[in-house]
Amino acid sequence: MEPILSPTLTRHLRALACDPPVAALDAAQARLERRLADARPRNTRPARWIGALATAATACLVLTLVLMPTSRTVAFDVALKHLRDFHTLALTIEQQSQGMAMPTIRVRMDRSGDARTDIGDATSVVVNAAEHRVLTLLHGPRMALVTLLPANAKPTPDAALKWLDAIRQFQGKAVELPGQRVIDGRITHGWRLDVQGMRIALWVDSDGVPRAVEVGDGHVLSQRVHVTMDPPLDAGTFNTTIPTGYREARPDQD
Repeated sequence: MEPILSPTLTRHLRALACDPPVAALDAAQARLERRLADARPRNTRPARWIGALATAATACLVLTLVLMPTSRTVAFDVALKHLRDFHTLALTIEQQSQGMAMPTIRVRMDRSGDARTDIGDATSVVVNAAEHRVLTLLHGPRMALVTLLPANAKPTPDAALKWLDAIRQFQGKAVELPGQRVIDGRITHGWRLDVQGMRIALWVDSDGVPRAVEVGDGHVLSQRVHVTMDPPLDAGTFNTTIPTGYREARPDQD
């Protein structure tokens, strides 16, 4: 028995079997063309926009090349200026002698010649240039030694800071090292300086800020130095008053 279709469904099936009227097709085509015309973006000039964007991109590139520290050599020269004319400087020095680790040295200094050097947890030496005083603290026995400097005394670099004096006086040609390092979250590039019997590698970021130094004398001593330029220093950093709990020793005492 064949299924019986409803009158409405029967009319739809008959319509699908016949070609639509020509007038209906023309009307549908006209409606489609009107919708496509309305959908087109108005007042667009693709070629002009592409040209404008290319010009803007070129201008940005030129400005970037002009404003950025374009040369690594320039960054190296800026780093030398930083080390020659700093306000404050903090150094963490890790040393090895004949392959054996030595106590870490921490140095804080300012441009006036004041300096504090902490050698591991054992010894601290404070130089106050304005007071012409040197305070040496032996933390184990809790002893303190105060030394008065002549009024015309000139500060001399500590043995562990010979490299700093060498860099500040450097006038030769440095050799750029291959590769790069990330120090303090900044990409740095290195230069090698052979000066005063030392081979020094200075690592500098793109702004010309020194970030690290490696020193080797070619024999037994090597140093790795972390550099912080112009850190804020506590007011008591260079205080030469004997701390509470320390006993003062006299220079002529055994």
